Amino acid sequence: MNVRNEVQGVIFDRNDRRRVLLVQKRDTRVRRFHWRLLKGGVNKGETKVDALRREIFEETGLKNIRVQDQIHYYEFVFRETLHRVSSFLVEADSKDLVRLQESELSDYLWTKLDDADRLLYWANEKEALKKLSQFSKLL
Repeated sequence: MNVRNEVQGVIFDRNDRRRVLLVQKRDTRVRRFHWRLLKGGVNKGETKVDALRREIFEETGLKNIRVQDQIHYYEFVFRETLHRVSSFLVEADSKDLVRLQESELSDYLWTKLDDADRLLYWANEKEALKKLSQFSKLL
């Protein structure tokens, strides 16, 4: 079985720490759009933090970010590949211009934590989001 290491950002707004960034991505299997946390692969020779910074910049154009702690880890199998996902807290400024990578994403939204939990489709991503509230220093 193939293995793919991935990173995911639970990106919160430094101006209102109870808001997070969600991105909308098309799920090709069911031909629907889903709100997601930003996620991408780790390239060979790249650290997880470097991969996350690269993915955030490639998919949103955001540069002024601060990657904090890893807060969650999960695995899943899809198309004979084991995906190992490390989720990190990331601080960003919602006032910064977001430029979506249109080949990957169709929309973005800064939203309150409760709304984000309701909007997210995947259970693993909801679990990562819940870890944010455990870091009381942020809220």
